[in-house]
Parts: sequence; C-alpha cells; structure tokens
Amino acid sequence: MRRILPIALLTLLACPLSERISAQARHEFGFSLNPTAQGGLHALFIYTVVDGVVLGNVPMRPQPFILQASGLMESKANLESVDLFDQYEIRDCGVWADTAGIRANLECSPILDLWKLRYKNGMGAQPGTGWAGEEFRPSERQQIILQLYRQPEYEHWHGPYFGKDAFRLLRDMQDPHWVETYQHGG
Repeated sequence: MRRILPIALLTLLACPLSERISAQARHEFGFSLNPTAQGGLHALFIYTVVDGVVLGNVPMRPQPFILQASGLMESKANLESVDLFDQYEIRDCGVWADTAGIRANLECSPILDLWKLRYKNGMGAQPGTGWAGEEFRPSERQQIILQLYRQPEYEHWHGPYFGKDAFRLLRDMQDPHWVETYQHGG
C-alpha cells in the first residue's frame, strides 16, 4: 500500500498540466453581454470550465447553439443530447412536439433578447427597446439581479454566464413579472 501512493503521485506529476486540466474540465453552454466584433450585442459560447472558473471558450452562432443545446446536434457541451431548453423550462426554443405535431424554432426569443439586459435600445442592430436602466449598461440594481446568475468569482455584469445559471436566466427572461422587476424594480 505504501508503494502505491508514491507511484500514483509520480504518475499524476508526470502527466502534463494541460492533460490534468482537460481531464477535469467540463464544457458548458453560456454567453456574455459583451458586444462582438461582428456587430452582435451579446456573444454565445461553449466555455471550458474547471472548478467554476472559465479557462477557455469557443464562440458560437445562435442556430448551432440552439441545435446543440436542444440535443439535435452533437456537442461536447451536451454529450447525452439532452434537450436543455426542455430541462430548464425554456419555451419555444429548439424542437418540440405538441398537438399540431413537431415544431422547430431556431429563433429562440430569450437568446435573441439577451441584448435587452444590457441596452436601452437596439441601436439599429436589433428592433425594439431594451430593459436596461441606462443607455449602454444595466443600472446598479439590475447588476445586482444579474449577479444571481453568475459564479461569485465573476463580479462584472458582462459575464460569463454559463451552465445551469445561464439557462435559469434564459428561462426567467420569459416571465413578464421578472422582466417588470428587472426593468422597474418591484
């Protein structure tokens, strides 16, 4: 037994750090409220996460994000092909069945509305008005609300938002009472 522990420790130490990290890393869907270089008002990602800390990311476009999160397209962030929109009770995103048959919606409104958390208006990039208390950022009160959807290590309202907390935010954004509270307090 005494020889096994040193051998296991030597084996672990001989393994490069990048291999040890990748063995522990999870891939999570998420987003940031930062604008993109391509003119988007928010960014979608698959984040590489170790112990709640983001170590890397791969940017995504909305349709592949929706297809992968709904389990219809292979994804390292959804190995079991679970419909995460269904799991987190996000309505009308991806593909679902109802009495009229199978329906598909790749125009997932909570994802399309992410910009509203940060901006008062779409600045020509998006139609309509946003929910932010200030022109280009959420108010202090709104920033406190957004903190409930991020890991404590990430204090800035830009994000990252990932994993179950990101999906909780997408779900809550569909609730008119939540939107009212976010916009005007409650």
